[in-house]
Amino acid sequence: MAFHGDCSSYPVPELLQWLDASRKTGALHLTWDAGERKLFLLGGQVVATAAQGLYERIARVLDVGAEFAGVQVVGALKAGQLSSAAMSAAVRQLAEEDLLGAITDLTAAQSGRFHWTEDPDRGEDEWVSLEVPLRHAVFESLKRLDESADVERLLPDDTRVLRARAEVAPSHVLHRVIARLVARESALPLGRLWLSLGLPRTIVGRAVFDLTRAGKLTVEGAQAPQADPVADMLEQGAILLRERQFDAAALVFMTLLKSDPQDRRVRDFARMVEREHVAALYRELPPVARLDVNDRPELMQALRPEERQLVTQAKAGLDVSAIVLASGQKEVDALKGLAKLVRQGVLFVRDA
Repeated sequence: MAFHGDCSSYPVPELLQWLDASRKTGALHLTWDAGERKLFLLGGQVVATAAQGLYERIARVLDVGAEFAGVQVVGALKAGQLSSAAMSAAVRQLAEEDLLGAITDLTAAQSGRFHWTEDPDRGEDEWVSLEVPLRHAVFESLKRLDESADVERLLPDDTRVLRARAEVAPSHVLHRVIARLVARESALPLGRLWLSLGLPRTIVGRAVFDLTRAGKLTVEGAQAPQADPVADMLEQGAILLRERQFDAAALVFMTLLKSDPQDRRVRDFARMVEREHVAALYRELPPVARLDVNDRPELMQALRPEERQLVTQAKAGLDVSAIVLASGQKEVDALKGLAKLVRQGVLFVRDA
């Protein structure tokens, strides 16, 4: 199945969330005035990204930052054989940064076109393998969009002068390259840094903002941005989500909700946690699966009323999806209840 549309009528975050929730496999082509990107998906996860000139951009950053020779990088990318684990990690970090910057810019533009096809053929595209959950791409791009005004306040024009601080080198390759380039000069204007890297201004500005907030760079004439505790906690929650610690991630959300119930980032994170938890539970208990009941009295006596209701519906021969629908509970709560009963040995999945 293939379809296409306008990003002004079907916003990019909603499109990506739908592809994630549907666990789609195929290729998404995004085009807008500032460029184009392709995302290759497998089960809702980005497994590769492609764009015109991608190899050159990556090689240039690694070359000017004295990480790897640019010619070596381009050759390795074209051959599909990166020469070391360090080069592979650096290339993937830059490809992911390029992709996140593009999604952020496209979301902000609220324009452009998309084309989806279930044919994941990469053809002659300049592509780089990735392992990025779509939910992470959506979350990170919305976070960057929310903080874009802070970046503009710190860096209102390209004449702002950057200075390095003598600290441990950053772990992210783009941050490390920027810190190294700034350290070579006593003072480096943002415009010169931007031209040296050959990356979009929004990507460079965001990286400088992160480095300044982390205390690794200073911007002359500007106060360093303060750490955003909400953003920091959301990042911790995103890590927990990637590690599939759903209850812990939900606890982060509840804490944030109490502090600022109107924050859009918090609401988006909450929906993401619940959607991922539901998907994981359905992988454990398929919607069409039917459950048998262990009627041992000592097990039945310890059940709460809502758990007894789930057991009764299982006895009636309903499949998992029907039990969830008939329970009257939130989907995630009903599924968690069923999964708990299976772990306790009260219910078990019937053999097909």
